[in-house]
Amino acid sequence: MKRYVLGLETSCDETASAVVSSEFEIISNIVFSQQKIHASFFGVVPELASRTHYEKIHFVLDKALKKFDIKNIDLIAYTEKPGLKGALLIGKTVAKTLGYIYSKPTIGVDHLWGHIFSVILTHKGKIKFPFISLIISGGHTELSLVHSHTKKENLGQTRDDAVGEAFDKVAKMLAEHVPKRYKSLFRYPGGPIIEKLAKFGDSKAIDFPRPYMMESDDFSFSGLKTAVLYYIKNKSLNIKDVYNICASFQEAVVDTLLVKTLRIIDKTKCNRVVISGGVSANKSLRDGFIKIAQNKNIEVYFPHKYLATDNAAMISLAGLNFYYNN
Repeated sequence: MKRYVLGLETSCDETASAVVSSEFEIISNIVFSQQKIHASFFGVVPELASRTHYEKIHFVLDKALKKFDIKNIDLIAYTEKPGLKGALLIGKTVAKTLGYIYSKPTIGVDHLWGHIFSVILTHKGKIKFPFISLIISGGHTELSLVHSHTKKENLGQTRDDAVGEAFDKVAKMLAEHVPKRYKSLFRYPGGPIIEKLAKFGDSKAIDFPRPYMMESDDFSFSGLKTAVLYYIKNKSLNIKDVYNICASFQEAVVDTLLVKTLRIIDKTKCNRVVISGGVSANKSLRDGFIKIAQNKNIEVYFPHKYLATDNAAMISLAGLNFYYNN
């Protein structure tokens, strides 16, 4: 039986709504990005995020339902956790209200499961279980073994900065230390900016540490971030320096993620890897994992780039599976 789910995502700085079917059709996927609002702060301001969700939630909802009658919706899914409390409350309130008005069931979804389902959605449900999940975003870094659509085992997570957060903070550091004429190069989010500038640099120019933490499957990126800070401190940076810092930092991050994931593959004997979250859109990271996959006979899966960052389509599919498969 074909079912349709209306999804709402308001965990951080994207206000999003989508309609997705149980046959992996994306009927609509509307995202209002708050990046420009938070750009001058080089990070998300929770109060501003909550206010903007309040202002834009009906806008994205109306657009998502423009060509689809809500009366034909079978389920309403919303992001329940983790995220900014005020932001999450906006999505939950709207979802519950719509559910009451139209007599539709509602379900709260874990945002991290949403990222996993962004890859399942991209590949039309053809990825076999079990698989290793690597979630890498602005707020999360997590390795897990996914046994089914609703069950996973956490294997490792960040002990401090998430990988995307490390990109953002390094971009902010560079903005504060480069000559005035280069400051306009940097803005929030920092990941795409560092990736862009890294293309012109030498990734071997600076030997930044790889925080492998060999005794643990957890991650730690604070030391790498601090290494960048000490490298640029009291230096007069030219544009070549900036390029090399970005390239070397990015390679250190990719190397760390590769080594950690390969260790988990060896431990679990599972050769399927699903990589999701905003940082999964990084081309150097994708190229690194694809190269390793070819050399070691590993299956690696990524989401479409437009599904890598926060969106409601992934929340819709996650909600559908948790509601009907549990």
